[in-house]
Amino acid sequence: MTLLRWDPQDADRLRDEMTRMWNRVREDWNIDNTRPKSHIHQVENGYWIEFELPGVDPSQVSIEVDQDSVSVRGQFPASPIERDAREGESFHAVVNLPSDIDPDSAEADYRHGLLSIRVGKAGGRRRQISINAH
Repeated sequence: MTLLRWDPQDADRLRDEMTRMWNRVREDWNIDNTRPKSHIHQVENGYWIEFELPGVDPSQVSIEVDQDSVSVRGQFPASPIERDAREGESFHAVVNLPSDIDPDSAEADYRHGLLSIRVGKAGGRRRQISINAH
């Protein structure tokens, strides 16, 4: 019979890993309904991403664009008409794109509760290089 030594830290590591996994599931499935709905459209030379942000003050929205994703952060406002479960909740949405984009080409517009972000695809530059012979 083989005995295994049990380390109490194993339980802590397991709990931490389960917590991380559950947080990823909650975010991916949007269980808390705190991520705004998004729509991605591929256009001829890039992407057009839309986020549904009704009532959100566009000056309070932070947008970050890197070579392969668009990230939007902000806070849902209080509703003047009815109580919303998301009221005062922060939101964060990341859209990963299937091809590299040019962050310098990004433009954003906000109209009637819809945030539209347009980004161009990265121009796949190619250059020929020579081999250094020693």
